[in-house]
Amino acid sequence: MKLSNLKDSIKDINVIIDAEFNALGMATSKFNKVGVLSFLSEEKFIQSIENNKMISAIIITSSLYEKIDVKNIGIIISDNPKALFYKIHNYLVEKEFYWEDFKTEIDTSTIIHPGVNIPKKNLKIGKNCVIEEGVIIHEGVIINDNVIIRSGTILGSNGFQFLNDGEVVFQVKTGGLLTIGNNVEVQHNCCLDRGVLGGVTILHDNVKVDNFVHIAHDCVIGERTLITAGVKFGGRTIVGNDCWIGINSTISNGLNIGNNVTISLGSVVTRDVADNLTVTGNFAIEHKKFIDFIKSIR
Repeated sequence: MKLSNLKDSIKDINVIIDAEFNALGMATSKFNKVGVLSFLSEEKFIQSIENNKMISAIIITSSLYEKIDVKNIGIIISDNPKALFYKIHNYLVEKEFYWEDFKTEIDTSTIIHPGVNIPKKNLKIGKNCVIEEGVIIHEGVIINDNVIIRSGTILGSNGFQFLNDGEVVFQVKTGGLLTIGNNVEVQHNCCLDRGVLGGVTILHDNVKVDNFVHIAHDCVIGERTLITAGVKFGGRTIVGNDCWIGINSTISNGLNIGNNVTISLGSVVTRDVADNLTVTGNFAIEHKKFIDFIKSIR
């Protein structure tokens, strides 16, 4: 889609340089393809825009436009780039920009117990799955083979994304999907959000999720990672393969957790974690440093 195509449907679109885009996203995020429309409302993120080669267009204030050094990129000038960005997103969700409706398909080998909420469209369930009583599945969910979803769990819920534009707080619509890989088990009373900005919340193959876990929008959980009871993930966090996430841990939004990472029970993780580390505490630091600190104050 071109930026200029938005002018007839959304007020106050001031296109300075037209360009094609096929996705929306934050300047600090990683993308799989070129052609992302982003926004810039704070000077501290200029370098993120300049360095992100996947971005093809930005919404920006006139004052910041004079300071940024970008070439061959689409430009929309706005007094409130963030608010306009999300208004465009909400419009595109309604126009099926991110993905088109598809027919609900459930393999005949899958067992669905009574009382499960099944949407009439936008659901796919593969072979040999078990969906227990009381599960709620919203539209925009793809479940692969040999998956078990225990009772009380909600799949494909709306991401918690709102914007305060100074006058009202309006909802940012959930435009993405939830994909669950092969041999995944999600136990009782969990909540797994769909992606918001057209992205996908993903649980890769062989992930196991204990009771009362919340996995927020656009999170990606790597293969064979084990998530114990009560864990909470902020949105857009990426977790590597073969990780252990301890009981009641809290993982902040937008983080990158490496492969083979152990997060001890009750930890509050606010920074990226490199491969093969164990982190502990509130705020979580490398486990050995935490133990040494505890010894020093006893």
